[in-house]
Amino acid sequence: MHTAYVMACTILPALGQAAFTAELSVTVLDNAGRPFAGAAVIAEPQTPAPRPNASPRSEMDQRDLQFVPNLLVIRTGTAVSFPNSDQVWHQVYSFSGARTFQLSLYAGRAHPPVIFDKPGLVTLGCNIHDGMIGYIYVTDSPWHGRSDTNGQLTLQNLPAGNYTVKIWHQRFNDPAASLSRSVTLTDDQAVRSAFLLKQNLKPALHSHGNEKQWEDY
Repeated sequence: MHTAYVMACTILPALGQAAFTAELSVTVLDNAGRPFAGAAVIAEPQTPAPRPNASPRSEMDQRDLQFVPNLLVIRTGTAVSFPNSDQVWHQVYSFSGARTFQLSLYAGRAHPPVIFDKPGLVTLGCNIHDGMIGYIYVTDSPWHGRSDTNGQLTLQNLPAGNYTVKIWHQRFNDPAASLSRSVTLTDDQAVRSAFLLKQNLKPALHSHGNEKQWEDY
């Protein structure tokens, strides 16, 4: 059963003015009650979110024939670099509706960043190494991240209001409806919400072999 509880806290006003923000702590547990690390956690406001002051940037590296990190959570409009730190060439591509692109065979930093201008899930692959699969979760919300080794993520400075909290990972097997819930935040409040998965995790889709060298090709 999903659990959710609220803990009130007091935030001292600075210079005589109230902070007027809330804090949201989300915990993700597998179906055995163990912390799940690396899950995408997103708090989507049900009213328009503030626009970023500058274009955000992020990076997804390629090391040991893997995308690192394997799952990246970014805001819409983020420019993502895809450096190749391996000793072999890679050819990164995506056919996902949220962002379709292809970076021709390269090593190092041969290509400019790719801008992800639509929300949605983007699945990445490498035309040279079929076992390389990565994911980019693009959201319009500025309040997002990934769960840590304790299965937790704390989002701070959220305006009071109604939010849809979502979690996602490529290994989740639960129905989407159980991975999302509504949360109401009020000023100067700390809210804790826990997601307990019901289904066994899907198996990992890629292996973690040793990095190949140029002479292996």
